[in-house]
Amino acid sequence: KVQKSLADIEKLHSTGLGEYLHIPTVVGQTHQNKVLKSQLFVDKFSENIQHTFLDYLTGGYELNFMVAIDFTASNGNPRLPDSLHYIDPSGRPNAYQRAILEVGEVLQFYDSDKHFPAWGFGARPIDGPVSHCFNLNGSSNNFEVEGIPGIMMAYASALFNVSLAGPTLFGPVISTAALIASQSVANDQRKYFVLLIITDGVITDLQETKDALVKASDLPLSILIVGVGGADFKEMEILDADKGERLESSSGRVASRDIVQFVPFRDVQSGEISVVQSLLAELPSQFLAYMRTRNIKPST
Repeated sequence: KVQKSLADIEKLHSTGLGEYLHIPTVVGQTHQNKVLKSQLFVDKFSENIQHTFLDYLTGGYELNFMVAIDFTASNGNPRLPDSLHYIDPSGRPNAYQRAILEVGEVLQFYDSDKHFPAWGFGARPIDGPVSHCFNLNGSSNNFEVEGIPGIMMAYASALFNVSLAGPTLFGPVISTAALIASQSVANDQRKYFVLLIITDGVITDLQETKDALVKASDLPLSILIVGVGGADFKEMEILDADKGERLESSSGRVASRDIVQFVPFRDVQSGEISVVQSLLAELPSQFLAYMRTRNIKPST
C-alpha cells in the first residue's frame, strides 16, 4: 500500500513522478516496510468542493412549500368528532392541521413571498365532478394562498364547500407540482419545491403515482407524505424507496434519485418522531443530490 495526503497526491500528479508501493511487515519486534517494484502514478487529479445544504440556502436558494390534502370520504364526516377532518371548537388542531403547521412553519422562512400553492384531492366541489386536484381556496384560476394562516383558512373553508368522495389518487397533484417546478427551471429561478401530501388511505393509482414520481425525480422537488389514521400504509413505504430500490416507471425508466419521505402520523402522536425531524432527515440529501448531479453551485 501507499499512504499519501491530498497534497502529496496533487504533487505526484503535477510532477508526473511515481511512488513505490510497500507492504507493512513485522520482523522480530520491529515493523518494516517491504518495498515493491510497483509504483503509483496519478494521471488525473481534481478537487471538488462539496457544498452543504446551508451553503445553498445562504447563497440565495429558496425552499417553496406546497400542500395537497386528502378529501376522500374515508376521512369521515367533517361535522362529526370522529372524523379525521373534524375542526375542534376548542382550537385543538387535527392531524391535517398539525402537519401543515409543523412543516409549513419551518419551510416558510426560506420562501421570500410566502405564497403557497395549496390543493385538495378526492372530493366533489359544488356543482362539479370529483376532482383529484382542485384549488384549496375555491378559486378557478389561482392556486396560491398567503402564508400558513391562508392554508389553514382555505382548508377549513373547503371542508364545508366540497363533498368528500374518492378514490385516492396522487398522480394528478404530483404532476401539477412537477409542472410548477419545471416552469421554475425554465425561468432559471433558484428554487427548490417541497410538496406536503397529507392522506388517510391507500392510494388506488400506485403505478400512475410511480410514473409521476420518476418523471419528477429530474426536477427540483421533494415530496413529504404524512399518513393519518389507522390505514395500512405499506404502499407508501414502496414510494419512499428507503430500502435502496429506486422507483421504476411503467416504461422501465428508473428514478434518478429518491424524492419521497413517508411519515405515519401515529408515530408522531406516540412521540417517537416529529414531522419536521422526518422531513429534515432526508430533505438535505435529496436537495444536494439534485444540485450535484446538475453541477449547480450556490451563489457566493
